[in-house]
Amino acid sequence: MNITRPLPAVVAVSLAIIGWQYFNRPAPVQLPPPQLSAEKAGELVTLRLHYANILEFFQKRTQDIPLTPYELRLGGTKVLMVVRGDCEISTNLQAARYEQVQQQTKSLRVVLPVPRLLQPRVSHAAREAGGSYFYTQTEEGLQYLIPSSAHQIAATNNGWAAAEKDISRYCSSPQWIAEAKKNAEQVLTPMFHASGWTATFVWQ
Repeated sequence: MNITRPLPAVVAVSLAIIGWQYFNRPAPVQLPPPQLSAEKAGELVTLRLHYANILEFFQKRTQDIPLTPYELRLGGTKVLMVVRGDCEISTNLQAARYEQVQQQTKSLRVVLPVPRLLQPRVSHAAREAGGSYFYTQTEEGLQYLIPSSAHQIAATNNGWAAAEKDISRYCSSPQWIAEAKKNAEQVLTPMFHASGWTATFVWQ
């Protein structure tokens, strides 16, 4: 015959505490998705623009006057540059931060830095491959400029620098920054929804 023995008082109390802790433990806290990050130095590229323009400038031709701080102007060359290139606008996700995280409603605010120009590029490819090229304007009309002297090399170097500066100006316009913001939100919103969170984006 089996005889049921009463549990020792210490064991009974321990089991009661364990049971109370198990049934009354708080629900696990649901955390927002991990802090945003990206593979490419934290940059999320949301807009790529193609650029084409014609730049015109005058390349002076001078000769230094020995033993003086002056130079003799010998004329110059009028240059037309057909510029082709592209640029990217991105958001630095490593600088993102969370604010107003609400566990009950699973909502939060994501503060992001304003998108910035990441990489302006002037195409150095051949003209037939869609690259940039130069003309000189003479009395006979336009002629291809092929660097063959120090003066012509200086003209092309100045042209490359001016082209990159103009691409940067074009791609940094408010119109493209606004579009980059919109595209970034369209990319990031589904990421939060997939984790069950609703995000509001603020740009600073």
